[in-house]
Amino acid sequence: PAAAMRLLELARSHPKDPVAYESLVWILQNTELGPAGLKPYAEAIELLATQHVANADNARLLEELAQSPILASERLLAALAEKHPSILVRGRAGYHHGRFLKNYCSTVELIRVNPKMAKSIEDFIGSELTTQLKETDTAKMLAKADAVFTRVQKEYPLIAHKKMNLSQAIERELFELRNLWPGKTAPDIEGESNEGKKIKLSGERGKVVVLFFWGTWCPHCMNMIPHTRALQKRYEGQPFTILGVNSDADRDKLKLASAKHGIAFPSFFDGGNSEGPIATRWNIQGWPTIYVIDPAGVIRYRHVREEVLDRVVEELVKEATGKR
Repeated sequence: PAAAMRLLELARSHPKDPVAYESLVWILQNTELGPAGLKPYAEAIELLATQHVANADNARLLEELAQSPILASERLLAALAEKHPSILVRGRAGYHHGRFLKNYCSTVELIRVNPKMAKSIEDFIGSELTTQLKETDTAKMLAKADAVFTRVQKEYPLIAHKKMNLSQAIERELFELRNLWPGKTAPDIEGESNEGKKIKLSGERGKVVVLFFWGTWCPHCMNMIPHTRALQKRYEGQPFTILGVNSDADRDKLKLASAKHGIAFPSFFDGGNSEGPIATRWNIQGWPTIYVIDPAGVIRYRHVREEVLDRVVEELVKEATGKR
């Protein structure tokens, strides 16, 4: 933070010099978060948004800003989407502005259900920012994200983004926003299991469902397999099931791995090495991904693991069996 304040003063003293821009970018990328780092970070954002918004190098900041837990970051993304001279940067900044709003709400969602994560985040960014996160009106922010995505999809549909264009990328984001948030009824999934049997997500209505996006290629997924076995054993005979969506490309290798590791829950065989049709539709961007769905088919929790997963499953099974 001390270095950040010195660089902030340097940027103020020489606003037209290239060193001003690089100093402000350094603050964004290196400032410690929390009480000491918030002031220089927020001031650097404001200077970039007002005095350096046209800089061609701003494109390199978009992905980082979209992942930021600091609300001030939205200021720069919105300014770039509105004022940058390049149509490519404006379109991509608008897309990342929507992603920032969505990601911010995802963080809020997690800290509200996971006290341990809330404490870790508070240690990282400080109590002021953590309080700001907890008090977020997520419904309002998600509606704003929807509006931002919709505008960008209309104005910049054909701008390239990774292996697709912005219209395609935003279609996935909008599907998630509108259908896959806690409180929404989970869209049905139909397909074949890794054993070749026809299965449906809606076929598990009446049970608490842990929907587990996984692959044998993913070490974090495989580390969860003992936990899934423990859950299956604990709730045997009760209204509970685990249903996987598997992303392995080779069904035969998947069967061998399932036998070796004692994987007993059924899975949709999605193929595609993480880009199968189900994972694509559900906008899965990290593996594993977990949804917890109640007996009525309503998504109740996302991205929960370990003791938090145990706690929410226990609560929902008790709710389902009337054993409160």
